[in-house]
Amino acid sequence: NSTAAFTPILRLPGMTCSQHFFSIATRIDAHAIQISGDIEFHLFMEMRMEFTWISFKMTPKQWAVATETYNNHLKEKSHASGLKTVEKKTQALLQKLGEIKVTMMNRVAKNDF
Repeated sequence: NSTAAFTPILRLPGMTCSQHFFSIATRIDAHAIQISGDIEFHLFMEMRMEFTWISFKMTPKQWAVATETYNNHLKEKSHASGLKTVEKKTQALLQKLGEIKVTMMNRVAKNDF
């Protein structure tokens, strides 16, 4: 009769219980699937404008290149600010682009410029 001792997996600071569970279950850092914080958001918005990211006009290969480019720029900005970088998955860019589109459409509909 053997008993296995399990070492608890510590939750990283700033991670919710759900994010922690997701990270354990998928082995993907939950922060990799969302764009949040000023540096990540502003970089996304700058690159969206510069590279004219439009979801329905981009192929999966173009999204892969966009994600790699975003992550390279994010590493540079984070390093310059002394912050740790969590590389983003393509889903994070697609999700943020969708959020921005809805926000912009709502503002146009309400004449809220």
